[in-house]
Amino acid sequence: MTYRHVDRVPLRWAALFTAPFLLAVALPLLFGAPSKTLFWSAPWLLLGMAVSLAFTSLTTTVAGGQLVTAFRFGRPRKRIALTDVAAHRTTTHGARYGWGIRMVPGGTLWRVWGRRSVELTLRDRKRTVSIGTSDPEGLEAAIASAPRITPPFEL
Repeated sequence: MTYRHVDRVPLRWAALFTAPFLLAVALPLLFGAPSKTLFWSAPWLLLGMAVSLAFTSLTTTVAGGQLVTAFRFGRPRKRIALTDVAAHRTTTHGARYGWGIRMVPGGTLWRVWGRRSVELTLRDRKRTVSIGTSDPEGLEAAIASAPRITPPFEL
């Protein structure tokens, strides 16, 4: 069985994330900034927009003995062998943890939208990885029913 779920930031919020970058280009143009200023700032603004857009979609897949979660462009990506998962549970994280990859008490949180997540306790019991999802029940069921095989790659 293969489980695949894509979480996306609502379009209105994605536009809000990129608006500051567009304003950073538009305002200097409106106020007559020298073209040299725009020439040097445009690449940084485009990079900022690309990074912002990269964190507006998170795809989570459970297949082949592993859980893979990746943001929009495939990077950053996290692979976890299911043989390394000691326990999992549904949990919630407040808005203060934001979106993207965040440090939370005991581990890391990967999310783009919403408060619910599935927290994976790894075999070493020293850290957790929380995967934000709008379908925590489906993700937990996929993790519980997936075969525990050694994946064909090095972690």
